[in-house]
Amino acid sequence: MGSQSPQNATVAASYPDSTSGLEHLVKDILKAQKSGDGVRAQQLIDSLILPDYQNWYSAEFDEETAAAGIASYKAGFSSLSLQLARFFLTVQQNQSNVSAVRFGVTCDDNAGDHTFGVLLSRLHSVPLYELRFIKDGHFVRLFALVYVDGGFRIALLPDPEKVSPHRDRVPSRDKAETENNPQVAEGLVQLIRQGGAVTAAKLVQRIQPEYPEIARQERIQGTIRLHAIIGKDGTIRGLRVMSGACSLSKSAYDAVKKWRYSPTTFEGKPVEVDTTIDVIYSLRQ
Repeated sequence: MGSQSPQNATVAASYPDSTSGLEHLVKDILKAQKSGDGVRAQQLIDSLILPDYQNWYSAEFDEETAAAGIASYKAGFSSLSLQLARFFLTVQQNQSNVSAVRFGVTCDDNAGDHTFGVLLSRLHSVPLYELRFIKDGHFVRLFALVYVDGGFRIALLPDPEKVSPHRDRVPSRDKAETENNPQVAEGLVQLIRQGGAVTAAKLVQRIQPEYPEIARQERIQGTIRLHAIIGKDGTIRGLRVMSGACSLSKSAYDAVKKWRYSPTTFEGKPVEVDTTIDVIYSLRQ
């Protein structure tokens, strides 16, 4: 599973790693569908399937995101080509204009609310592409596509709201200690779930997030929700943006990762806290 025929590999390699290359590929798919050339359309669509997807996810994303991505690809692998064919057929029938955007470090505020969280989960900042099919000032998006082994591929990326934060691992000296002391091991992994209001009351150092100028200019406001693991010492050990506009999400993430809380104890012992944090941006502030 996850392999690709030499013919499909050749088809994929015909399109360069650029927004224009991706747009060219999609236009060829739509053209083939419209002309009734089902064989050509299917060849192009099949070339979008990720070869060796398990190793690709593991190499490009943190452990939690990779595991979720692999599970999604495995579950949908047998029907993915058909789903893509139906999607492109619908777009072709609606006569939408196609536009591709490339996300590197961050994304634009026309991206979906989960996009920034996905970008943060990358290990090597692999570029992610989004297709936008525009009609009458509105668009339908297809996210994400990546350039792998000489061609564009569809990547099924999990909703950050359903993936736990990728937290710091236990230092090596602690690992050695736990091997000989089960009680210490139990204490190291103890974690409690805590509501955001309770957690907020323990905040002792808050770095004020900056309101991005581009967000002000575009009149963007709203709530950024983050999923955090607060360490036993009150520092942020794991943080993932669950949802929010890209420019605001980056601002919130950069600030919250520096926040400090008073330590939480359970039965007299320090514990980690699993919680959500909301950062509200309002143009009235």
